Amino acid sequence: MNVDLPITPRSVERSYPLDCLSDTHDYHQLLVGLDGRVDVEIEGRGAAMAPGSVCLIPAAATHHYLGLDADNRCRVLDLPAGGAVDALFECIRFLRLAPEEAAGLDDDSLLARLGAAPGWQGPRLNMARLTRRVQADPAAAWNLARLAEAARLSERQLRRSLVALTGLTPWQWLTHQRLALAERLLTASDASITEIAQACGFADGAQFSRHFRRWRGQTPSAFRRAH
Repeated sequence: MNVDLPITPRSVERSYPLDCLSDTHDYHQLLVGLDGRVDVEIEGRGAAMAPGSVCLIPAAATHHYLGLDADNRCRVLDLPAGGAVDALFECIRFLRLAPEEAAGLDDDSLLARLGAAPGWQGPRLNMARLTRRVQADPAAAWNLARLAEAARLSERQLRRSLVALTGLTPWQWLTHQRLALAERLLTASDASITEIAQACGFADGAQFSRHFRRWRGQTPSAFRRAH
């Protein structure tokens, strides 16, 4: 597929937060990895945006993204739907370019190059997918089997992938997700410590307080007063 069009929009560089967010818009979007890693999930399909990786997001496709490195950088090009470029975005695609092409080609040349770019699979573990599912129901009875099912991996693959990527076991990672959510609730809601603990998957306020103190060096109540 060749795209030989002069385009008006210009690409910009963007960094994505270390939190799983969602978006839907009425224009096509091209993401190109430059530095670090950003995991993307689009309507059930996921890949990692590493240097040289390319993601084509069709207009109206709901997508989720999660920065895994604080210094991540992506090249982003938003294109209006309804024109000749629609052919390039007729489906969700993950492609691969040489990092120097990803960073150095101008926008028109980049679009023209994508027709011959090979597919890109990336790491088996998609952190955007897993994080989104846990954040949607943190109080669920998450065990290794359920986490592996959400990640679409075997239990062994999940354990090895999480440790390699985050340095945390699945249980440690899950606890960090629950604590991060609880921290946001401490500053953004009037719920009691016990209510927050139970909403985030802790057995009770005492268990939550022990974990939170090890994590932040102070009790949830002290953290709330300070913030």
